[in-house]
Amino acid sequence: MKYVQKERLARGLKREQVMRKTILAVPALLLLVLSARSLAAEVQDKETPPESPAKSTLGVVVLPVLFNMPETQWGGGVGGLLTYRPGKSGPAARPSSLYFYAIYTQKKQFSTKWEPELYLAKEKYLLKGRFIFEKYPEKFWGVGPRAADDMEEDYTPRSFVLEASFQRKVWPARNLFLGLLYQFENFKILKTDEGGQLAGGGLSGSTGGTTSGAGFIVNWDTRDNVFYPLRGKFWQFSTAFCRSFLGSDFDFTSVKLDLRTYLPVLSTHVLGVQALYQAAAGTPPFKSYAKLGGDSMMRGYYSGRFRDKNLLAVQAEYRLPVWWRFGLVGFVGAANVAEKLGGLGFKDLKVSVGTGLRFKIAPKEGSNLRLDFAWGKGTSGFYFTAGEAF
Repeated sequence: MKYVQKERLARGLKREQVMRKTILAVPALLLLVLSARSLAAEVQDKETPPESPAKSTLGVVVLPVLFNMPETQWGGGVGGLLTYRPGKSGPAARPSSLYFYAIYTQKKQFSTKWEPELYLAKEKYLLKGRFIFEKYPEKFWGVGPRAADDMEEDYTPRSFVLEASFQRKVWPARNLFLGLLYQFENFKILKTDEGGQLAGGGLSGSTGGTTSGAGFIVNWDTRDNVFYPLRGKFWQFSTAFCRSFLGSDFDFTSVKLDLRTYLPVLSTHVLGVQALYQAAAGTPPFKSYAKLGGDSMMRGYYSGRFRDKNLLAVQAEYRLPVWWRFGLVGFVGAANVAEKLGGLGFKDLKVSVGTGLRFKIAPKEGSNLRLDFAWGKGTSGFYFTAGEAF
């Protein structure tokens, strides 16, 4: 993923230039050509007819990563997506998947991320996880909806993140899942800007610490495709309680409500709408505050450009196929952060608009590479990654 902030051109490319979701390569056009020529191939049993899914199938997409930034110098690695369908599961069954990437830079910085999603016992159970281990530079402007541009500072954390949830389908007719989750993060701030807010040590988590919390998750998912839905809903509520008896250095409660709806238009077009609310009540570290910006919600803003204990955001995206594996999208979003829920009004509201190109890298599953251009107030962004924003 690449990110460019116009008002900071003199300071070089930003953190978002690498990728938080998946595959980054230079140039983007080369990746599209390579993928079309099956460098990133879907590996499956070619002899099994599509209408006779008696054998298990494995899909593999692997792409190279190459980038150069002032903060990292040259870096590279690999990113990809694995999908698996067990035998006799049927073509409409949801595939289990594993998304991953790993990168390393000249400055001995690194980042790796693994996200498994496993459907078990004919989709009766769902096991999801997220593993991140990295030492990678980030940016911080402060807390609140009015964090000023001139408050920008660099810092380098070393982080280990582990998240897992086990869900059981409790209402098969409605595809409703209920389950438990666990979240863990250990981080240490290795480097800060002299004289900055983090260097002062007055901000919660400014020197590092551990968060450890358990909670529950409710998941209603009627999407017709997990990678590129044309219709259906994905509504999810989750909460985690981080407490000292669980090994947490910070006592707080996190809440997330994610509501997504997909509406078919003109048979092959789709309108996707998402509303997102996140909150952290208590004394969370600054890294656990709700963040505005990134490659998924409020594109055009650096991830964490604005952060606080509450975030409310909405976005809509129109998606349409154009030719062969190519498609186009247009999107718009609005969001705000505040210390308290009552502060999430129209005052200080942030707006994002943009357009993008899609290339279907795995036609069988419907997964895309995406190239997005987004604009916000006094900022813009360029993203090249895999998978839809939502």
